[in-house]
Amino acid sequence: MTNQQGNVNARNREEDPDILGAESALRRAGQKARERAKQAGIGVIIFKDGEIVEEMPE
Repeated sequence: MTNQQGNVNARNREEDPDILGAESALRRAGQKARERAKQAGIGVIIFKDGEIVEEMPE
């Protein structure tokens, strides 16, 4: 891939409404998973500091 193609792809991602909303959607999904885990009394498996760990509800 040439540098010019890389610049075009990056620009397309910045303008794509699906990409723009993806981070917010992932954060909402994570919060919902934590809420459901808390209701069930179980932990959520996450990747933290380079390790896979189980995060227990507060």
